[in-house]
Amino acid sequence: MFVLPVVVIVGVFVLYPIVDTFGISFTDYYGFGAKTFVGTANYAHLVTKPNVVQALGNSALIAVVVTVVLTVLPLPISYWIHRGIPLRRFFRAVYYIPVVLPIVVSSVAWKFLFDAHGLLNYLLDLVGLKPVGWLSDPKVAIWSIMIVIVWRSVGIYMLIYLANFLYISEDLFEAAALDGAGGVRSFFSIAVPMMKPSILLCSVVSFAGAIKAFDEVFIITNGGPVGSTTNASYLIWQTAFKYGSFGSASAMAMVLLAIVVVFAGGVLFVARRRSE
Repeated sequence: MFVLPVVVIVGVFVLYPIVDTFGISFTDYYGFGAKTFVGTANYAHLVTKPNVVQALGNSALIAVVVTVVLTVLPLPISYWIHRGIPLRRFFRAVYYIPVVLPIVVSSVAWKFLFDAHGLLNYLLDLVGLKPVGWLSDPKVAIWSIMIVIVWRSVGIYMLIYLANFLYISEDLFEAAALDGAGGVRSFFSIAVPMMKPSILLCSVVSFAGAIKAFDEVFIITNGGPVGSTTNASYLIWQTAFKYGSFGSASAMAMVLLAIVVVFAGGVLFVARRRSE
């Protein structure tokens, strides 16, 4: 009886939408009226549409880069804070502030920073460098999106690593110091091996978050320029709510879900095999 509320909530707000989306993906449905069954046509059309291939490529690039950065970067930061640097409470709060800021507010702020006449280009001009088309250059815009995603999320993974550090005995670091190991040696020889569970967790969570990133794309670039920042999540929204093709959008959503499940399952499988 105690788990019944959880089962009901998960069933209504998680399982039912997934099952319903899966059903819609086999239909020609525009939000109103009857659903016309079309079989696997929506899935077959995905591979023939250049914009879908481009969106999946952009999602893959964002997922790979952001996952690597958000798995690696917070680890030395958390180690640095955990080892008792001066003002560590201050730095811990500073790194976590972007997490609690509303995504809309932070994205709009970054949009002003990335503007052609914004602060970043002003600083580049001060040091004699040419301005960068942070949002207007198709080759640069997607990297600007990734900068915002990393900036907003690094605090979450820093806290995960900090929590893991609490379960690592200080005796290990003290023994290493007595043997002449410095901070860098202790980090790679003690901290990194002991943090493997958290590293796996951060890789799965960051991948799932990065591959479905939507808010930053929607607010900062609106998928532009010329589709260079249009990822799968943005294309799903565009297909469903701008063009009204819920069947095609649902098919793309199921493909995105399958990618996340396969990645998470693969990581957990490899981790289990190595632990045996």
